[in-house]
Amino acid sequence: MTEHFSDSPADPNKVSPRHVFEVRIQLNFQRDQRKLSRPGWVRDLSESGLRAFVAEALLLDEAVILEIPLPDSNKQVIPAKVVRVLGTEYGFQFTALSAEQRCALQAVLNGRPVVPFTPSAAQTSA
Repeated sequence: MTEHFSDSPADPNKVSPRHVFEVRIQLNFQRDQRKLSRPGWVRDLSESGLRAFVAEALLLDEAVILEIPLPDSNKQVIPAKVVRVLGTEYGFQFTALSAEQRCALQAVLNGRPVVPFTPSAAQTSA
């Protein structure tokens, strides 16, 4: 199995640490002139992106719109791009986050455990 990534989900050099967060999301994207919508399952979340499992094969750098239900907040609709692919596990980087969305994310992440950084095999063998 080949791992493709341009960004690590829990890199210690990142400004935004990943936090434990599990929720079902909806991904919307366009492919071959068709609008598609697929479910996903978030494993962790940060102010800059998230890691999720998605059954649909996505492409590195593919643009998506994430619909993320947050506790005590409205569903957040956030543009993102695929920055990591490992089987059905994907890393998404937010590409446009409003100040209100950033505040909503900060409120959700406050007090949640941080996901420890563990380098992938591809990173440690380089």
